[in-house]
Amino acid sequence: MANEFRVRFAPSPTGQLHIGNARTAILNWLLARRQGGVFVLRIEDTDRERSTAQSEQSIIRDLRWLGLDWDEGPDKGGSFAAYRQSERGEFYSKAAELLVERGLAYYCHMSDQDQEAFRREHLARRESPVYRGQLSGPDRPEVSGKSASIRFRVPPGESSWKDLVKGDVAIDHGNIGDFVLLRSDGRPTYNFAVVVDDIEMRISHVIRGDDHLSNTPRQLMLYAGLDAQPPVFAHIPMILGPDNQRLSKRHGATSVGEFRDQGYLPQALINYLSLLSWSSESGEEFLPPERLKREIDPERLGKSAAVFDPVKLRWLNGKYIRSLEKDKLDELLRSFAGERAGAFSPEQFSLIVAACSEKLEVLTDIRKQLDNFSGETPRIENAEDRALVADEQARKVLSEMARRLEEQGSDDPGEMKSLFSSVGEAVSVKGKMLYMPVRLALTGRRHGPELPAIMAVLGRRRCAELLEQAAGVSEKRE
Repeated sequence: MANEFRVRFAPSPTGQLHIGNARTAILNWLLARRQGGVFVLRIEDTDRERSTAQSEQSIIRDLRWLGLDWDEGPDKGGSFAAYRQSERGEFYSKAAELLVERGLAYYCHMSDQDQEAFRREHLARRESPVYRGQLSGPDRPEVSGKSASIRFRVPPGESSWKDLVKGDVAIDHGNIGDFVLLRSDGRPTYNFAVVVDDIEMRISHVIRGDDHLSNTPRQLMLYAGLDAQPPVFAHIPMILGPDNQRLSKRHGATSVGEFRDQGYLPQALINYLSLLSWSSESGEEFLPPERLKREIDPERLGKSAAVFDPVKLRWLNGKYIRSLEKDKLDELLRSFAGERAGAFSPEQFSLIVAACSEKLEVLTDIRKQLDNFSGETPRIENAEDRALVADEQARKVLSEMARRLEEQGSDDPGEMKSLFSSVGEAVSVKGKMLYMPVRLALTGRRHGPELPAIMAVLGRRRCAELLEQAAGVSEKRE
């Protein structure tokens, strides 16, 4: 057990699972699977005002949608339960009392107002506002009528460690004040709860964003104070937006749920987010989760901040869409098409998917593609397109195609395709003037899925009607 590779993902249930945290969860999960280790899910819900059961359920749902599984957690149990911090108060109380007994921590009666006054006073004197127990100490463990927090006494010196990403890091304690372990109401602070839990749960590696770098010295002091071996730390650079600023709402979607609703596949998100922190020796970028589990290497974790590129993510997602089995893709796209999918039979919809899959980057793209198969009389907005359809050669193509469609006995795409050769020969037209008038007459657009597929879905009779309308043929054949 002592040498077991154990990592954890410990979200705070105060909102949705955003991309930065998802990237952290994915890396921990992949490395645990690569090392044959244990992946722990722990809920850090000591923020009573902001933590909600709904947020916890949402985070767990998003993790499951991504395809992540954990070996221990609030919904699975494990040898080191409980896996919600709100249920682990006894662990924190015992650890805090132990530190007090050892003289490494003390009761403190400073209120928030006292702390702020202390800070302002020292800043006004141009002194460091680092608190070192000046107003409350171990000689005053209790004050009648006042509740007390417990603070850790920061020793002189520095904290140093070898980070898997940052290399050798050393941070002086001079600017770190005595910090609270337990609030006056008994709740643990983040740094204290994290250390106590990681010790109890035997976490061997802590892999997290480098926004936590400043927390590490405090945590190392606590490991030493509790006579515990600290884990190996790896601080991953933050994800930046295309403007090189920290990724936020102004850059667009930032939560896993938003990307799911926009039609991204979980495999694509796992693949892309892993690439923001790691690169394969092969140089390849299309790396399905099973391959990532085999190849990911902590020695190749990136040291520079990664820029989130939505264009690249869409490209990668499109590749995953086209890698899906046909039945699965049909099912997913029918779901994203919503009520509009009901206008087509399963056979027709399958034909639409086959015709459009090369043009899809996200699953919601199917909605726009369905416009090509609506069968409604299109409005040709562009003056150049209207002139093309009105051309004498184009009218001949449209009329001849309509005539042959009405004579044809099948809506098979193959037969629809063969019509173009015969129509072209009959009216001595080929290339753009053969295909473009038909496409404009059926969809009103210059570009789209293959025409035989559109014609097969619309049916020969409806196609003939639309072509005749575009050609200005008033006589309607029976």
